Amino acid sequence: MSTADTTKMRIMSTLDTLSPEHLGDVKQFIDFLRFQARQRKPPCRVVKLGGLWSGYSFTEEEFETARQEAWSSLGKGFDE
Repeated sequence: MSTADTTKMRIMSTLDTLSPEHLGDVKQFIDFLRFQARQRKPPCRVVKLGGLWSGYSFTEEEFETARQEAWSSLGKGFDE
């Protein structure tokens, strides 16, 4: 018999000893665990970008200009 089967048997025998009120609590907890399991997202996949820019050469000034352009419009339109 597997460990999971043994655990299930222990849980079921313990359930037989609980009051109806406590059985309701157990049901709510099981529902909560199921909800949590559905909410879990699969782990993010790592994408390696090494070599993405190979063959290109950018100056520090070009990076700074691109950075300023990207950040300059961030948040615009939210206060309308």
